[in-house]
Amino acid sequence: MADVLRVIDFGKVGALRSQTLWHAIAYGVSEGEPPTLSFMEPVEPYVSIGFHRSVDELDPDVCGPGKLPVFRRMVGGGPVYIDRGQLFFQVTVPAADAGIRRAETLRRLLEPAVAAFNDVGIAARLDRRNEVVVGDRKICGHAGGQIGSAVIVVGNVIASFDHEAAASIVRVPAAEAREEFRRQMTRFVMPTPADFGAFVAAATRRYAAAFGRREVEGDLGPGERTHLDRLDRLFVDPEWVSGARIRRDRCWRAKVKSGVWVGYGERNGRRLTVTFTEGDVRCLRVDGEPREPVPGDDATRVPYEDVLEALEQRDGELAALLSEIAATPPR
Repeated sequence: MADVLRVIDFGKVGALRSQTLWHAIAYGVSEGEPPTLSFMEPVEPYVSIGFHRSVDELDPDVCGPGKLPVFRRMVGGGPVYIDRGQLFFQVTVPAADAGIRRAETLRRLLEPAVAAFNDVGIAARLDRRNEVVVGDRKICGHAGGQIGSAVIVVGNVIASFDHEAAASIVRVPAAEAREEFRRQMTRFVMPTPADFGAFVAAATRRYAAAFGRREVEGDLGPGERTHLDRLDRLFVDPEWVSGARIRRDRCWRAKVKSGVWVGYGERNGRRLTVTFTEGDVRCLRVDGEPREPVPGDDATRVPYEDVLEALEQRDGELAALLSEIAATPPR
């Protein structure tokens, strides 16, 4: 089995299994199953949060019992909205084969997927932050990490995306913060309609070639099915789902894509909403309204230092608030 890439296409699956299946595979690869490429298509909406994150980040009116189901995964990243119209792929390899440097490993495990996107007519590339993009717009969410002694990277093909729903899952302190988050999600997260079957075939070819392995259609082994039963129970345990409680910062921040994020803060009754792009200020709103020198239509990106200096000359208190927001970009 040393030269084999196991390929498992689970087809359409429910929300819970769209998380627990690939976790079970990670445990299986840890215990000797071959490197595995898997695929699945969720048939219902839900929310997934990263291992080190908390349900405190989610809007309780949208997420939770009787609302959108929430599952906490065992790899990193922030809260994401998942719905029909997304095909997920997972590549799982022994940690010993993955390399030491995280960024290099992530790039190596995503490059065959980027090639598969191009094979099905989507002009994707990996940017310098290892984001899968077309132009400057993100087209594939991904997360990665180590589970047991296996390294796994999860990505998706987004044929359709509900930006409104995706923005609604996050707990926000003010309406203008949610609106700005939704606006930037719409700007920077782009669905790319594609034939899922064609992508599965292309990704299978590309990963097999990249790994120098022969693709073999497979299924879960007995040990993985045992892990799956355990994970099905764990992932609906309220204590597991909740995650660690987080210390609330005075400022709110939310990542749109790598290098792009929205922040919000209040001070003495004034409200500041700001969008950052690669360290520049893309949009600045004071008390909900656009404020020079950054227009509200995103026509200009202004260096952060220039915006801070301009604010200091007009309103030192807002400048201090901008500095506080900018101090801790979201991960």
